[in-house]
Amino acid sequence: MKKKVKKNIVNLSKNLFPVKKCPICQNKKFSKQGRVNGVHLDLKNLCNLLKCKNCKHLFLSKMPNNAFLKKLHRDGSPYVFDHEFVEHVNKNFKFDNYTFNHWIYKKMKNEKKGSYLEVGPGKCALLKTFKKNGWKCEGFELADWIKKDDLVFNIKKIKKGNKEILVFNDVLEHTPDPLFLLKKFSKFQNTGDRLFLSYPNASSFKAKILKSNWSMVAPLAHLNFFSIESTKILLQKNGYYPLVIRETSTVVFKKLLRNILRLPLTITVDLLNLRFINALNRINETFINILDLIKGDQMQVIGVKK
Repeated sequence: MKKKVKKNIVNLSKNLFPVKKCPICQNKKFSKQGRVNGVHLDLKNLCNLLKCKNCKHLFLSKMPNNAFLKKLHRDGSPYVFDHEFVEHVNKNFKFDNYTFNHWIYKKMKNEKKGSYLEVGPGKCALLKTFKKNGWKCEGFELADWIKKDDLVFNIKKIKKGNKEILVFNDVLEHTPDPLFLLKKFSKFQNTGDRLFLSYPNASSFKAKILKSNWSMVAPLAHLNFFSIESTKILLQKNGYYPLVIRETSTVVFKKLLRNILRLPLTITVDLLNLRFINALNRINETFINILDLIKGDQMQVIGVKK
């Protein structure tokens, strides 16, 4: 087992390159936020989480080269794709209800219908919702093992013409060069068109407190983590001005309140059974979730093409 893990580390190392400057502002001064531990044994201690001293952007100290990352996505590799999580979502979420309440759809459902382009739509739940409501929809997907209608796997096959809506829904954190990826697709938009982004929020309390132990730090699935400052630079460099930059939380208030009310009892039980670490973890988790409601670890962005 140890030999196999060691061999995998060597193979991964050959396809990872050291990052010498911030992927967003190109600044060369950054601080270490701790060693990164992935869920896979061969990813443990492979790199650090770095924080740019200029724009507060977070990123991995080593990233896959484009060819290797492309192969991982196309193979549906567990390094970049959590199949068990997707199965869980498919079983437990009603996609129709979810997408009709999705923040992007809610923002645009009453707007004049036009063309919609989504990069990395996956199961196409959001794309289908727009299509059902009269939008001309296309999706670009790197993982060509995902077989869905309305998807293309080559940017040259995207239909010519203006796209009033361009969506990167939890996508840019997965690429080593978000600036380059957004630039490739921003050419499909004209003045006044809207760009929708969502990704983990590096300006959140969770990110600042937990650092490399933040749950969003999941190598090699997540490579970049945007702060409010780096988000503004990303938009500006691609010809957009920020209309909305919103920090949101996935913490359910009712569930959190119920846990807070039960906390004295659960901690007492832990202490009586000498489970001191459990008690401490419960307090820490509750405290961090309260902070997350104030400054959540997810970011929603709307940019308008200049």
